Amino acid sequence: MKHLAIAIAAASMMLTAAPALAHTRVRETNIAENATIAQAPATFTVVFSAATGLANVTLTDAGGRAVALNYTPPREMAASFAIPLPALTPGAYTIAWRTIARDGHAMPGAIHFTISG
Repeated sequence: MKHLAIAIAAASMMLTAAPALAHTRVRETNIAENATIAQAPATFTVVFSAATGLANVTLTDAGGRAVALNYTPPREMAASFAIPLPALTPGAYTIAWRTIARDGHAMPGAIHFTISG
């Protein structure tokens, strides 16, 4: 009986902790991972499974050089973000971001894509 009470208590703790341990994940982006596209869209959009804070966003070319973005992440948490993209020449790019969950946990993400021109 004592083992059953311990098992029930442990299961209860795990069930109540599950929402706190769940992390926000990417639901969709308008550029697929490793996509080859003829031209970049005007904006990169990313949709998360829950509201999150967007700490930073960077765009780099194949040589790892930063490509300037005219974007400042909002201070408010949101489930989706639209980041304006500059005109991009043919080549490989990576758009990377870091989000901050409500619990303060930082989560990185990135999409690699190629502009075929």
